[in-house]
Amino acid sequence: MTMTSGFITSSGLKLHYEIEGEGQPLVLLNGGPGLSHEYLQSSRVLASVAQLVFFDQRGTGQSDKANPKDYTVEANVEDVEQLRRQLQLDACILLGHSWGGMLAQAYVLKYAAHVSKLILANTFSSIADANATLRRMLDAVPSATRAIIDRYEQEGLYKDRDRYPAEYEAAAGVGYEPVFFSKPPPEYVRETLGKLAWDVYRAMWGEESDFKITGTLAAFDVAHQLHEIRVHTLVMVSRTDMPTVAMAQRTADLIPKARLEVFEHSRHFPFLDEPEKFFDVVRQFIQEEAK
Repeated sequence: MTMTSGFITSSGLKLHYEIEGEGQPLVLLNGGPGLSHEYLQSSRVLASVAQLVFFDQRGTGQSDKANPKDYTVEANVEDVEQLRRQLQLDACILLGHSWGGMLAQAYVLKYAAHVSKLILANTFSSIADANATLRRMLDAVPSATRAIIDRYEQEGLYKDRDRYPAEYEAAAGVGYEPVFFSKPPPEYVRETLGKLAWDVYRAMWGEESDFKITGTLAAFDVAHQLHEIRVHTLVMVSRTDMPTVAMAQRTADLIPKARLEVFEHSRHFPFLDEPEKFFDVVRQFIQEEAK
């Protein structure tokens, strides 16, 4: 199937996009923040039922860098809207994974008329929930690992450096391992994770800890607005995930036309852990008629 690519412009920044497939547009919003869209490439199997639109968020992949103060939820929402306008897309299905799911919620709450369906995968509706999860993850690491984490956080994670020190990154990985991948990820996923845009991550996640969000993302909380989302919504979560099933159920309960799908044998990336089920569920949701 033919893929086209190019750039749109938003707030003076060139943002890279790729389009593949035919049918109703499905805009895929990847997680991070600070990752490119490349780790979502297994989603290309959906090109038989939708026109897939991938793009690199500001500061990531092939898109332009911005001033760190402009790596915000609000700026990313406007980037998605400029993508839709400049590609001349009608109302789109949005699929957001992890941080991308937060972005999808913020977008639909501002531009409801431009969303036909919503898919929220492995995501949160408030940073309070995200920080509660991160605290749980940190509390589960061995004491020796916790000592490494505490030492670098007290020193300052970005002191005389522009990314995490390797020892801290390895220690943090111990905390993430139980909820991240259930099996070794494909090489293209490892490569994408290895190319994290640290300036974006630093601005949005914050500088204090990898286990507490204190950056521009810290103000995100749409739980009290979820009742305003009127489009059909699919909420997806894994049994062993960062968000708990209870958190995802609460999100689904607050959105009037939402349902929850739980992946029993997955962690934070069900499209890698249970790809056949994941894409069958998404495909059926895309094709079903709104009731």
